[in-house]
Amino acid sequence: MDYAYGATDGATEHRAWTGRAYLHPRLLDHAGTAYPLVVYLHGINKQQVQHPWMGAQGSPDLRSAWDNYLLEQRIAPAVLAAPSSTLACKLPQALWDGFDMDRFLAFTVRATRDRVRIDLSRVVVIGHSGAGCNHRGGLVTALQSTLPLVGGLVIDVCMDELDARPLALARPDMDVVVTYQRGWQRDFPAFSNLFVEASRAIGATGLRHVEEIPLVSRQPHTDIVMESLDRWLPRWFPPAG
Repeated sequence: MDYAYGATDGATEHRAWTGRAYLHPRLLDHAGTAYPLVVYLHGINKQQVQHPWMGAQGSPDLRSAWDNYLLEQRIAPAVLAAPSSTLACKLPQALWDGFDMDRFLAFTVRATRDRVRIDLSRVVVIGHSGAGCNHRGGLVTALQSTLPLVGGLVIDVCMDELDARPLALARPDMDVVVTYQRGWQRDFPAFSNLFVEASRAIGATGLRHVEEIPLVSRQPHTDIVMESLDRWLPRWFPPAG
């Protein structure tokens, strides 16, 4: 299911996006149930294709993973939604500038409400690579949503020292987990220490954690996405029973 935020909604062209929500058939069989939501922010999009990780040719597709998660009952049934950016999307420091998580959630609920109910008290936001490198948008602003997000999963982002505090300024009661792999060298101890210190300074009560995901892979920066989801989604949305 596709929907959009653009000029007719008051968006400048660099802040416009096209959203895509995946509603697994299993969700549609229970009209009265409210389901949790997972929001995925993609990284830089050099080819400017629509819907990376959600159907773009040549890109991994999270929807296939979602089918497996629900078939194997590894997580509770959940809606998957992702905005797609095709402008100002080639540089990590410009990607998702001014991203408004509350607006995206409102548009997602409106687009899906005739088919499924979304429980806005159970929302997790996930971002990969360049999605976590812009202090004025992306994961930084998404994690500061006015809604009580359950968690944020920050996957293999730039991890500059200057990124640590902005990412830590999420709601104090939510979990924020940062995962990384060593194929892309960064100053991991410095980032981790600053992130934990900044989280402590705001009185964070949610889990604040930085961890390495060991990978033996030709494309670790890509493969870490599924490894991170496999590890953390069951914690936030455990299967029933």
